[in-house]
Amino acid sequence: MPWIVVLALSVKGRFGARNLSNSWVWLDVMEVAALFLLARLVRRRHPATSPVASATAVLLGLDAFFDLWSAHRGSDYQLAQLLAYFAELPSATVLVALSWYALPWAATAAPAAGPGVSTPPPQRAVLG
Repeated sequence: MPWIVVLALSVKGRFGARNLSNSWVWLDVMEVAALFLLARLVRRRHPATSPVASATAVLLGLDAFFDLWSAHRGSDYQLAQLLAYFAELPSATVLVALSWYALPWAATAAPAAGPGVSTPPPQRAVLG
């Protein structure tokens, strides 16, 4: 989160104008909000955990891609590589695994049959 403040301050009075710096600030704000929401969902084992984890992984992957794509040569590009390869992409991978792991939480919350659909009566075991 401190990075968002640094990034927002680097916009230098152009906040609200249409420029690329604003996009980075809002992308980082969306990532933080998604991570906080995800932490709350995981703690409750909520059925929405899997799709939120997937969406957050996509946000982190996009952030890594655009950081690498837009960084200038030299130290900016090296920092973008460091953050992408050792923070954003590994975090996205963990979130993809969490999304897969949380799929049963959604399955247990889903009703067995939709409204208006009758379920067949249980079958008796035939002995003999």
